[in-house]
Amino acid sequence: MTEEGSITVELALAELRRGIDVRSIELEGRLALLDQRDDLHDRRGDEFARQLQDLDDRLTRAEREQVTRAGLDARFRHTVALLSLITAAAAVLATVVAAYLAR
Repeated sequence: MTEEGSITVELALAELRRGIDVRSIELEGRLALLDQRDDLHDRRGDEFARQLQDLDDRLTRAEREQVTRAGLDARFRHTVALLSLITAAAAVLATVVAAYLAR
């Protein structure tokens, strides 16, 4: 091989090495970006899981403390009975006071 041919081969090899180096650096950059995105998605997934757990806990508390129609009806009946008792006691007291004052 001539000296000119060996220089051409060396230049071609150097160009090939440079191309491989550039491609490998580009590949490393893309892999680093994918790794960052993967970490971001993991963090967002953890955040969504935490939010979902918080919502589930709130729903459980709300279901535990919910007021049902039957509960409201029972409260209403107790309130009416209590008001009736107070009204009857007031009527008896008014009758006693009126009888005492009429004497």
